[in-house]
Amino acid sequence: MIYVSEEDRKRAAFAKEAARAFAGLVGWTLVPFTSIMPPVLAEFEYVERANIVMAHWHKKVSLTGLIKAVAECRTDLLLVEPSQVSGKQAGNYITLLLCRDGVVQIVTGLWLWLQEPGGPIHLVTNPESGDEMSAFVVDQSGIRPLPTLPWSTAEAERLGFWIARRHWELTIGGHYP
Repeated sequence: MIYVSEEDRKRAAFAKEAARAFAGLVGWTLVPFTSIMPPVLAEFEYVERANIVMAHWHKKVSLTGLIKAVAECRTDLLLVEPSQVSGKQAGNYITLLLCRDGVVQIVTGLWLWLQEPGGPIHLVTNPESGDEMSAFVVDQSGIRPLPTLPWSTAEAERLGFWIARRHWELTIGGHYP
């Protein structure tokens, strides 16, 4: 049996709120998942137009179970995971499970990047990880990889991450690390 503490419940609530706020930023309409979906997805919401599951961390979530469900449903999944909870804020991490031709690709540690509030939303791999960076554009029709990064200068890169952090703070009251 898995013990769920009060801290776990807070983290799950913040993650669910953040997932819904992210969907709102993009303009996605969330609907509850239907009973014909795998049980591991039962607590999450779905964006039919984009064919994506908006998932949030909770203690009982299994990455292996999510991967199997994504492959079975041939859908993408955006998972919001909180870091630590302090007061009314929780740092949020984004992970994508992208199903392409039956193969699930996992992209972790994604950060928001915006050229300007109201502009296209981008998810970019953590620039501090040392790995080769990749980027995705997120819009009402779904998530698509970009062939290049969405900025052309180091200054534009820094400014886009700063704008995204501030926009996120105003939207949800949370932050990305």
